[in-house]
Amino acid sequence: MHICSTCANCRWNGSTLQGTLKSGIRMATAASSEQIHAADAATTTQERPSPPWELPLIFVAAIVPYLRSLRFDFVYDDQFQLALPAIHSWSAVPGYFFKSIPGVSTRYYRPMVFLWFRLNDFLWGPHAWSWHLTSLALHAAASVLVLLTLSRYFKDRRCALAGALVFAVHPAHVETVAWISGCTDSLMCIGLFSSLLLWMKNREKPAAKWRIGSLLCCALALLSKEIAIVLPVLIAIHVLAAIPASDQQEGTIRNRLRLAFWEAAPYAAITAAYLAVRSWALTAISGTPDWISTGHSLLTLPLLLLSYGRHLIWPVGLSIFYDFPIVHRPRSYLFWLPTVALLAVAGGIYMWFRHANDARIVIAALWILLPIAPVLYIRVFQLDDFIHDRYLYLAVMGVSVLTALLGESLWKREPAKPKSFFPAAVTGLLVTCLGFATGIQAEPWRSNLSLYTHAVLVAPKNTVARHNLATEYAKEGRNEEASIMLRALLNDRPDMWQANYNYGCVNFQIGNLDVAEEYLRRAIRLDASEPNQYLYLGIIYFRKGRAGEAAAEVRQAIARRPDGNAYHFTLGMIELQLGDITSAGEEMEKELKYHPENANRVAQAQGMFQHSIKIAP
Repeated sequence: MHICSTCANCRWNGSTLQGTLKSGIRMATAASSEQIHAADAATTTQERPSPPWELPLIFVAAIVPYLRSLRFDFVYDDQFQLALPAIHSWSAVPGYFFKSIPGVSTRYYRPMVFLWFRLNDFLWGPHAWSWHLTSLALHAAASVLVLLTLSRYFKDRRCALAGALVFAVHPAHVETVAWISGCTDSLMCIGLFSSLLLWMKNREKPAAKWRIGSLLCCALALLSKEIAIVLPVLIAIHVLAAIPASDQQEGTIRNRLRLAFWEAAPYAAITAAYLAVRSWALTAISGTPDWISTGHSLLTLPLLLLSYGRHLIWPVGLSIFYDFPIVHRPRSYLFWLPTVALLAVAGGIYMWFRHANDARIVIAALWILLPIAPVLYIRVFQLDDFIHDRYLYLAVMGVSVLTALLGESLWKREPAKPKSFFPAAVTGLLVTCLGFATGIQAEPWRSNLSLYTHAVLVAPKNTVARHNLATEYAKEGRNEEASIMLRALLNDRPDMWQANYNYGCVNFQIGNLDVAEEYLRRAIRLDASEPNQYLYLGIIYFRKGRAGEAAAEVRQAIARRPDGNAYHFTLGMIELQLGDITSAGEEMEKELKYHPENANRVAQAQGMFQHSIKIAP
């Protein structure tokens, strides 16, 4: 039985998987101890020591394409997340683990991410360059861990280095690295790869410290992002592929399956505990959005998977948003053409595997598919906001394994020339091109205006991109442009709550109070939970001389967000207009309680109270 001679760690014979695919029930037996030792002897001559510059090279490669990001601002929803009160207090840290954070989507349970935000806020405050620097450090650390993981797959360290360099500079990482709030994926990968490496260490030299460390890192990965639930499956796959090699993996496939089960079981138990705590903490999880049926979601799946594959293999034209069609009929070419293409890719991978008898090919494919699989069911996302490159961060590991395999085949052609120039030149050219592509495609992330302008250029029909650009125009005082863009957007999506709300706000700023009132009312009918729409409506009524209605609307805002900035101040001014000086004073005291930074404004209002008291009959 043939054993892959280029990787002493890869002991799963290709014929084993072939037997699985042919019979569907029975599998070929594993390699014998003698064959494993023979393979070790055969590969010893190919093993290369780790040069001292290897880790620094990966670290530098991961950082250099993003150096310009140190001058970038907080973008997208950075300002919202980093303004959360829970981020600015150490006393709020226990709540990260046991309850949903006020103001954050009830679908997210990521305590380690918020702890990371708290630490950065404590160290750097509002200085964006420091936050970007720590994001670069996370990505560099994840890239180093990828190198250490690949070194368990390949005896030739050059192959592992080539794969890790591709991971470090791949443009699909731009959204994760250049966007501060995108650090969830790199933080999760640090925990996942650390857990996997410590598990491998424990397999080679069993010790309680390795096992405990691995399980702890598994928990940290899960607490960073949900996609870490794939770790138990990855561990089982590595056991079946004999990475790392162990005498326990000899014998029948039944023994291997049993071993894979017991090795993955502790990680599965931690995952189950995590899901239980997550479900308990997020008690207010909302239902699944109903913008698309389950059938249409499944019909769109092949096209979505093919698109993600294109971003991995040809990562150009990347954006934060994309125009992506929904497939409604199985007869549509948008369904059957991607399906045929995916089947062709799967067939090509299978033929490559049969020819090479190398389980690492299967592992590379699974590294790509497993992290992507949960985000293919787009029904749990929102219209025009369901495809993002940050979902590919972990999947790039599969591309790294494939790159290392191709590099290995190039270096194997000239075994007598350990310093052969051609494979190194090809690797260097590939990494350089990817690095330049990354640097160029990271540039739009320097500000919200450039980010959304680029998004509209790439995806002119995407309603979320158009809405965000219009909102940015409004923030910069370009209200007429914002109004025109929002009006056109509402013609396409009249039921889009954000567009109705912001169109009302823009018209409020322009002074079109009647139009503002109409669209704020529409926004409330679509979603009554946002408090600011009541605040604006109350101010509109106040300006129209309808103080009683104004007070009622502002109270609606306060009922939804008691600590809203200027909410109590606004109600106090309305109460003063109504002649209720006592209530007005109480509201001002509440404003100071929640927002002491508004003390000057409140002092001016209290001066008005005193004047009102003096002239009262």
